[in-house]
Amino acid sequence: MTNHPAPLLAARDLVKTHGRTPALRGAHLELAAGEIVAVTGPSGSGKSTLLHCLAGIVRPDEGSVTYGGERVDRLPERRLSELRRTEFGVVFQFGQLIPELTALDNVALPLMLAGTARGAAQESAAEWLARFGASEQGRLRPGELSGGQAQRVALA
Repeated sequence: MTNHPAPLLAARDLVKTHGRTPALRGAHLELAAGEIVAVTGPSGSGKSTLLHCLAGIVRPDEGSVTYGGERVDRLPERRLSELRRTEFGVVFQFGQLIPELTALDNVALPLMLAGTARGAAQESAAEWLARFGASEQGRLRPGELSGGQAQRVALA
């Protein structure tokens, strides 16, 4: 008998509809710690809806999402915000950067919201931009970035 550890993130029997349009019909996914996954498929196949459910951005109509033993689909919004800020890393097609902020400030903002002083947050943000090859874009606003640059900033 093989002893497999419990998955870190699990979605079971997810169902989600938008109006009358089904987006997810019994989706199931299990991810181990450290596992990297790309969600691919044709337009309208439910990729974004699945990611939104996994990250607690939307709640499924049916099914469950667990992370580290916690039922994400049942958590209060405050705890979901904390998880999204500290644990979950999802990069969507357009990066979700705040257009009024520079790339550096977009990366520093979650740290400042978590209580890190502005200077320390900006220093850390600059280090993360460098790790993703986006140091030179730190002073630019999202509208001045190419698609690839914006995604690197979102990853940072």
